[in-house]
Amino acid sequence: MENLERKKRCIDIVFCIDGTGSMSDCIENVKKHARNFYSMLVEKMTRLGSDIDETRVQVIVFRDYGYDGANAMQISPFFLLDQDAADYEEFLANVRAQGGGDGPENGLEALYYAMQSAFESGDDDRQVIVLFTDADALELGARADKENYPKDMVDEAGLDKMWIGKDQTHVGYLNQLTKRLVIFAPAGTKYEALAKRWNLTWYKAVADDNGLSEISFEDIIDLIGKSATAKARR
Repeated sequence: MENLERKKRCIDIVFCIDGTGSMSDCIENVKKHARNFYSMLVEKMTRLGSDIDETRVQVIVFRDYGYDGANAMQISPFFLLDQDAADYEEFLANVRAQGGGDGPENGLEALYYAMQSAFESGDDDRQVIVLFTDADALELGARADKENYPKDMVDEAGLDKMWIGKDQTHVGYLNQLTKRLVIFAPAGTKYEALAKRWNLTWYKAVADDNGLSEISFEDIIDLIGKSATAKARR
């Protein structure tokens, strides 16, 4: 007899958050909504006609390898929100807006790490990377001489190949039909250029050095929901 049991549908979300001094408003906004993020997302997805069974969240906090050393990149495990909500809140509680020097940060390196996350990769799942920053990105490799900088970092062309699944060295869990990228970043930055170049990417311009204070958490949920329910072309 045919097994008609429906597979669980999982949405994995990786928040790449600029953790430098000017980003206090954004970080506090994410903390404030940590407890009800799951229910808000489920409600949004249901309104968009897309049910989900599980939601996992990972957090990558990025700063500047040139100023912040070991704190330039903080990476959490995945938290299953209906079971690990307290652990998720505890991780966020220890994130502080600090450091970063005076300009572009290592956000492209955060995307590099995010694309190698241990995503669920079924055809009905979604893998959503969400990046928040109020500054431009440093060139990949600009901090290669720093002690904590990743030794196997790709260049810009290599990052492009990772996104489209053409990199055979950094093999990850991204499903080319179910991956999504949402970017909140200032106009005229490397992020805007990347959003124009990469498929399945949603971009919203924000003010420079303002901590995304003009963006509500409802705006974030809305864009995550729209990206997750959008259809990918085969």
